[in-house]
Amino acid sequence: MPQADVPLDTADLSTLADRQQARFTTGHGPVSVRRYARFSDFVRASVRSRNGRDRAALLTLRPAAYPLAPVWLAAIAEAAPETADHRHPSAAMSSVRLLSRMTPDHRNGIPRQLDGSVGWSVPGASARVWPDGRVELRGSTDAELTGQLEGSEWDHWKVAAVADAGLRLLCGPQARHVTRTGQPSGWHRPFDRSDSAGLGRERKGGQMYDGSTAASCPCGWRVMAASQLGARALAEQHRREAASGEPP
Repeated sequence: MPQADVPLDTADLSTLADRQQARFTTGHGPVSVRRYARFSDFVRASVRSRNGRDRAALLTLRPAAYPLAPVWLAAIAEAAPETADHRHPSAAMSSVRLLSRMTPDHRNGIPRQLDGSVGWSVPGASARVWPDGRVELRGSTDAELTGQLEGSEWDHWKVAAVADAGLRLLCGPQARHVTRTGQPSGWHRPFDRSDSAGLGRERKGGQMYDGSTAASCPCGWRVMAASQLGARALAEQHRREAASGEPP
């Protein structure tokens, strides 16, 4: 049975007894969990902000998610703000999807629901976040990671980090290499950019065209190519190598 103040990465939530509460430590703050099994079998997990006093998140975890819980809770503790004042987050939900690494390109825009929530999916998992801080992550199995991020200090970068961490645990293997290709740097005046090499097409006004484009992958792979077509070709090569088990 878990003891108080043990490392979260060694926690086994399935050993908690009914109504038992345990406290775990992470590198970024404490996490406390309590199991409720009298009427429904689930664990409530509370993550503190960096100051160790304010509650920054309240999560609900059911048995299918117990094996994933330590990693996800540690990621939430890492992303937690310094303080939490229990007001709603001020993040723009549309930005959360744009900033998430676990999502493909956004060529078709970002659909937003009438309730202000934004959702997206990757192979094997889906995510939805609400302006009031609710987060809901579902896998193709029965595993779900849901909860409420509390306090106005949860900006869109921190919410995206929480969604990324959960989707990475729930998604299928192919989703770990869903590459993204950006837009070319475009037209600019050479004196506006210290890194300009003066290459590319020129037009009136002394502007130069820079076609360099970035491509990236949730696994951490990132490259800058001379053109958008080149970036897409490198992304496709990365996916092939990842699928074949070769080093990216």
